[in-house]
Amino acid sequence: MKAPDFAAASKEALAFLHARLGLGLWMVTRADEDDWIVLSAVDHIYGIDELIANGIVFHWADTLCARMAHGDGPRIAPRVADVPAYAGAPLARKLRIGAYVGMPLTDGDGKLFGTLCGFDPEPQPEALVEQERLVEVLADMLSGLLRAELQANSLARDVEAARGEALVDPLTGLSNRRAWERALAAEEERCRRYGAPACVIVVEFDGPQDESQDEDLLRAQRVALLLRGAQALRHTVRKPDTLARLDDAMFVVLGVECTNAEAMSLLRRLDLGLKEAGVSAALGMAMRARSERLSDSWKRAADAMEEHRQARAAGRMVHEQMATDAPVPDTSEGGPLERRASMHERASDAAAEGGDEAPATDATDAAAAARDEPAFKAAP
Repeated sequence: MKAPDFAAASKEALAFLHARLGLGLWMVTRADEDDWIVLSAVDHIYGIDELIANGIVFHWADTLCARMAHGDGPRIAPRVADVPAYAGAPLARKLRIGAYVGMPLTDGDGKLFGTLCGFDPEPQPEALVEQERLVEVLADMLSGLLRAELQANSLARDVEAARGEALVDPLTGLSNRRAWERALAAEEERCRRYGAPACVIVVEFDGPQDESQDEDLLRAQRVALLLRGAQALRHTVRKPDTLARLDDAMFVVLGVECTNAEAMSLLRRLDLGLKEAGVSAALGMAMRARSERLSDSWKRAADAMEEHRQARAAGRMVHEQMATDAPVPDTSEGGPLERRASMHERASDAAAEGGDEAPATDATDAAAAARDEPAFKAAP
């Protein structure tokens, strides 16, 4: 079998296995935390091609492959009903699986990447077990191609970073907008091909507080703030990530191979690093959804950043008005304090883990709430 890359080889392997073993559905998948993502499929019986094309994601714990990878069942089960671990899997009931074949696929570190698997609604002859070695050889071949491509992708990122040095922002030395858009497009292709997770974080610095100063002094303060903040961001992002300055005080981070937990951790570290550098900023983050492109995630992250900026402004307004014993206007749904609490809740206890105070929930804590501004905003 001759194929130029992992994706093409996967399709050829699936077509060959269907022709040789006859199961109705064959897939190459990726296991990503709680998600089971279909990268390639040959379906002649279940009719789920459209769902797969639309980026359907299954729950990994519900699958027969999760149980196979854990060692709870054999790699080939001609009669799924005879294997309790498989028969009890939610996916077996949802798709009516009578027979199952599954082999693990591993990445460059020898860790589980996903599976090569086949299903049929009808039980199969026991002779199917005799084909285990054939399926194992194909899975090993795909794993080898995968490892080579992942290594090539890592080197490609390094090359892109080197090229990006010629596409730098003259003030901060970071990537500029053109370099950012190139990195975004390249990573989108990797996400689409390998089901890799990624996130986009948008950061916008606040300007100097005293706008009444001499214009030259104010300009110097702004430059110093930009350089200080850019340095803090540079020291915080991970090596494979992309950090760019888009315009004025707007910065973006592309987190590659970044799970939701890792993205929230990165967001907390960025927020903490800026605070330690004495830079006030609004932050927003969005994970790449399976059904969207990274450019869509970028927009959602920008929207989340703007929502965070507005929440911080509302918090300052509450503090100023209470300091003068003025009534607090209800300028939004639920009021500014409740909106602030909701934002913290959607950030999944990130601020609590980082040591921030819990959000205020009544008027007696309003002044403290206004000073303890929301740390950041994660898009839903």
